[in-house]
Amino acid sequence: MKRSGPLRRNKPLSPISKKTRSLIPTRKAVREIVLNRDDNRCQAQIYACTYHATDVHEIVSRGRGGSPYDPDNCLSLCRSCHRYITENPEWATAHGFLLPAWAGVAEYRAAERARHEFTIGGLPEYDDDPEEAT
Repeated sequence: MKRSGPLRRNKPLSPISKKTRSLIPTRKAVREIVLNRDDNRCQAQIYACTYHATDVHEIVSRGRGGSPYDPDNCLSLCRSCHRYITENPEWATAHGFLLPAWAGVAEYRAAERARHEFTIGGLPEYDDDPEEAT
């Protein structure tokens, strides 16, 4: 069967699905819960931190099977810390800011301890040349 011309649509494609649109109020409510729970303070306080949380980060990301609608899976972060965690997944996983999809309760608690130790202890200071320190 040959087409006589391009396909025509009666109305333009929607940039957002009906399902996603229906979940926007839920996501906004979770965002408010998380920001209020953390007193609008950045929970990472790492790279160029502003200390004022504007973003909500999922510890187990949606791509890894996590839920953005679960406040226990979310942290309040400033934009620069969120960008750093997103761009450095190996570092973020080692410090408890990201978890793999297979993570269970034990891994989640270990990640909480790692985050706590990191944020309480802060960033370690490194010499420019480790050879000079010895």
